[in-house]
Amino acid sequence: MKPLLVLFLSAGSLLAQSLEAITSATLDESEVRITYGELKRLVAATLPKELPPPVPKPAPPVPAALLSAQYHLDPEASTLTAEMQVENFDGDWHTVPLAGAATGVLAVEPKDARLVVVDDRLCLITDKAGAQNVKLTFALATAGQGTTLDLAASPIASLAVKELADGKVLRLQHGATSQTLTTAGLAALPAQGGEVTFTFEDARKATQSPIASLTDDAIVSMAAYTTQVVRDGSALTEGTITVRHDHPARFMLQLPESAKLLQCHVNGDPVRPTLGEGNRLEIPLDDPATDGAESEVKLSFTAVLAPLQLAEGELDLALPQTPLFAKQIDWNVQLPATYDLSCSGNADPITDKTTAPGLHLRKSLCRDQQPQARITYRKRAAN
Repeated sequence: MKPLLVLFLSAGSLLAQSLEAITSATLDESEVRITYGELKRLVAATLPKELPPPVPKPAPPVPAALLSAQYHLDPEASTLTAEMQVENFDGDWHTVPLAGAATGVLAVEPKDARLVVVDDRLCLITDKAGAQNVKLTFALATAGQGTTLDLAASPIASLAVKELADGKVLRLQHGATSQTLTTAGLAALPAQGGEVTFTFEDARKATQSPIASLTDDAIVSMAAYTTQVVRDGSALTEGTITVRHDHPARFMLQLPESAKLLQCHVNGDPVRPTLGEGNRLEIPLDDPATDGAESEVKLSFTAVLAPLQLAEGELDLALPQTPLFAKQIDWNVQLPATYDLSCSGNADPITDKTTAPGLHLRKSLCRDQQPQARITYRKRAAN
C-alpha cells in the first residue's frame, strides 16, 4: 500500500510540473496538429476578399472638341487674336478644327502646338488628355477691305474689340446676318461657326444703313456669259458680272444643278466662294472705295451634257440664278460651226449685228430668275 501511495504522489508532482510548462514561455515551442482541410479554412479566412471586377467607364460621346473661342481684334496692330480652349477627353490622338485654312496664321502659342491642315481646315493635333489652351494670331486685311475668317464651331464664341478709330465702325457679316459695332466692346459670334467678315466702315455709311435696308443692297448692272459646247457634250461657261453696291455684300449665285465651279475672281483677285446646298455660291464683295462703286466678278464652270447628234438634236442650257435685280444679262451660245442653231426659252434672241459666232441671247430687267434656253441644232447643208 505504501509503495502505491508514493507512486500516486510522484505522478501528481509530474503532472503539476507539465501544466506549469504549458502555460510558460515554452508554449511557443509547442506543436499543434490539425487536418489540412482545417488549415485551408484558417488560411482562407485570413486572405482579403476578392473585389468584383471594375465596371468599364463608357467612352465619351465626343472624343475631343473646341470648348471656347474668344477673338480679340486690335485695329492698331492690325491683328485678330483667337484664344481657344480645347479638350481631349480620352487621351488618344485627335484632330480638332480651329479655323478654315484659307487664312494663314501669323503666330501660335504655345510654340510646340502641332497645327496641321485637314480637309481645308486648320486643326490642332494632340494626344494630351484634358484641357489645353491655344492662341492663334491672324492678320487683318488692308484698309478698305474686309477680313474673312472661317470660324470653327464653338459653344462659346465672342469678339472683343479693343478700340475703334474716330469716324469708323466695325461691320460683322455672317451669311445674310449683319451687325455693326459703333464703339469698342464685346459681340457674340455664331456658335455653329462659318465665314464671318470683319470690315471697318465710315460711320456715315453706318447711319445710312437703316434707309439702305429698304432698298437693294446691290444690283447687277451688266452680265455677259459665253457657253461653249463640243461634240462629246462637254460644256464650258465663262461669265463676267458687274455688281453695283454701297457696302460690303455677299453676292449670291446658284449654279445649274450639274455645274462644277472652276474659278472665281473679284476685281482681278482670286476668291474662294462658300458653296452651300443646291450649288449655291456666296461670293464676298469688299467695301467699295466710294458709294455706288462696282465690283467685277468673273467665274467659270463646266457641265457634262449628252453628246451632240450627227444630224440634229436638242439640248437644254441654263445660267446661274441670283436674287439680285439684274438690268441686263447677255448670253452667247456656241456649238461646232457645222450646225445651224435656233432656240426657245425665257431669253430673247438679239437682233443687233454681232461679230462673235453662235447664238446671241439677252434677258433684261429680271430678279431671281434663271436664264434658260432649249437649243435646237441641225447639220448645216453642204453647198
